[in-house]
Amino acid sequence: MARKEDGIKGLTFRRLPVIVGALLIAGMAAWTGVTQTSFFGELVKGGGPAKCSGTLAPGTYSGVVVQSGNTCTINSSDVITGNVSVNSNATLNDQGSSIGGNLAAGSNSNLFVSPSGGYASTNASIDGNLTTSGASVVSVNQATIGGNVTVQGTITSTSITNNTIINNLTVSGDTGTTTVTNNTVGHNASCSNNTAFVGGGNAAGGQDTCN
Repeated sequence: MARKEDGIKGLTFRRLPVIVGALLIAGMAAWTGVTQTSFFGELVKGGGPAKCSGTLAPGTYSGVVVQSGNTCTINSSDVITGNVSVNSNATLNDQGSSIGGNLAAGSNSNLFVSPSGGYASTNASIDGNLTTSGASVVSVNQATIGGNVTVQGTITSTSITNNTIINNLTVSGDTGTTTVTNNTVGHNASCSNNTAFVGGGNAAGGQDTCN
């Protein structure tokens, strides 16, 4: 008959590889600074917005932040379920990505939204609002925006062309060249107090001062 302590030893030695493996994973996470959440590939579910510099890797993100001084490119292989923020003096190139929340750009930023390249191009989509305030350059082309588009106080140039905007379009106080053409706007299209303004071909469901 096996002694009681032999059974305990056998159980201990059988579980030893599992215990050692768990300790190794915990040690690697602590040594590299990787949390358990991101170690197991669930950064989007458990973590905050991705800080983007360069080209964002294909994948799904809970949000994206472009910090001051950085340039970020997102494209049709990127799905952002939340918001995208472009800080002051930062640049975002959106080439056909899908944004589930809002897109906002701050002072002296550069914002470029356009379709992806290639034979089968994909238009960018923003489910929420697109808002810029005091940006340097704003260029939005062939995108679908589910909320409002508000562009105010752009310094160098503004181009809002060939977009589908579900709610309202407001372009005001831009001091550079401003072009607003061939947009379909669900509600009101308002363009006012812009320097060197060119508008035409816009269709709005409500009031329209952009033609």
